[in-house]
Amino acid sequence: MTRSIAINKVRQLLVSLRHQPGYTLMRAFARFSLFRWLFTYSRRMLVGEGVNPGLEVDTYFPDVDPVRVSRDLERDGAAFGLKLPGHVVEKILKFTGDTHCYADRNVDKGFLVADRVAAEKQLDKTILVAQYFNTLSECPEVAKLISDPVLNQIAGLYLKSKPTFVGANLWWTFPVDATDEDRSRHAHVFHRDVDDFRFFKFFFYLTDVKEGDGAHVCVLGSQGKAPAKSFLDRWNIRRYSDEEVSETYPDSSIVEICGNAGEGFAEDTWCLHKGMTPTNSPRLLLQFQFALFDYGVANDIRDPETLKAIT
Repeated sequence: MTRSIAINKVRQLLVSLRHQPGYTLMRAFARFSLFRWLFTYSRRMLVGEGVNPGLEVDTYFPDVDPVRVSRDLERDGAAFGLKLPGHVVEKILKFTGDTHCYADRNVDKGFLVADRVAAEKQLDKTILVAQYFNTLSECPEVAKLISDPVLNQIAGLYLKSKPTFVGANLWWTFPVDATDEDRSRHAHVFHRDVDDFRFFKFFFYLTDVKEGDGAHVCVLGSQGKAPAKSFLDRWNIRRYSDEEVSETYPDSSIVEICGNAGEGFAEDTWCLHKGMTPTNSPRLLLQFQFALFDYGVANDIRDPETLKAIT
């Protein structure tokens, strides 16, 4: 590491500590398994397990076994078998057609998805990712999902403590000739998240996702076992090349997750994962995240006064 890069990293760290001290300190410690266990255990002792057995109430997932999902998450870092009802998918799709999404997740680059070509001309660049904001307050179907008792039961079991919902995100990924900068910025290269001492996410496809449609890829069983170029690199948080991943893990553990609209899965994104850049059709994805603590960085809440449209 050159002196200038080191100085820049220190400056970034100091800025982050000043503006987001809790989040910054968590990311420094949560990469170590000892601290991950310690904070999870301590919180469970303080607030309890938070597992509610009352699953007979209204749920979109009556046939899902929360114990099985939690067990699969613990073993593999991912669990499958979730499915949204068709009418819920249709209503969310209608919302996405009637509401502005925002290119590169920038609040001043809003457009209707039907006007993407015009938006790209306005920006003089292709749009790889466009996100919706304030989905909980603007889309009733999304708001109802976060309180679903089965999803919350899974969260309590896996987090081993009372779960905290920390954010929803809904975004398009488009089939474009993306730059390396855009692919890295929007996590289309292998990486692992450090969002808390223990956390996980639900993902739901809202469009059919076949090969070439931007499927999510995860490396099963890779939690805390990232490729390392040196001893200290074991705890580094960085991007990983496809070559590093394929040389470290068997092909059977590197899973490209395809599925029809409505199909979903749970994943602890402490495991290695990435989004594929679509080559055929756009992908629409809905994500919910649960964790021990809320640092205020994982939600899509934005001041409506700051949202600006370009088309």
